[in-house]
Amino acid sequence: MRRLAQAASVLSFPPTLAHELTHWAVARTQTDDAQVAVEVFGGRAIATWPPIENPFVRAFAFLSPTVFGLMLTTLWLTTDTTLSGWRLILAAGLVIYTMPSRADIAGAFGRQEVQQNQ
Repeated sequence: MRRLAQAASVLSFPPTLAHELTHWAVARTQTDDAQVAVEVFGGRAIATWPPIENPFVRAFAFLSPTVFGLMLTTLWLTTDTTLSGWRLILAAGLVIYTMPSRADIAGAFGRQEVQQNQ
């Protein structure tokens, strides 16, 4: 079972990394202190940055993968492309990329502890 979990972590890693790099790229427009940490076999990647003052930019930094993922999904659904074969794998990756975590939602609303200690 451990091998299966490791395989799932490795397979979900590319969209997870893309998700966190999107956070990082948007946060980097506001601060030079944005960072990304990556753990391949744990299947984790995380982007961190200091609190962003502007509430709109902060919300966009936390929800940017969701916004971009929904734009890509909308573009994909407006074409006549079917979900078969390798496209099904890409669709699963797009879902992983697009889904916001609890921390993403809390951060967008300024409810993370680091944001409240300013």
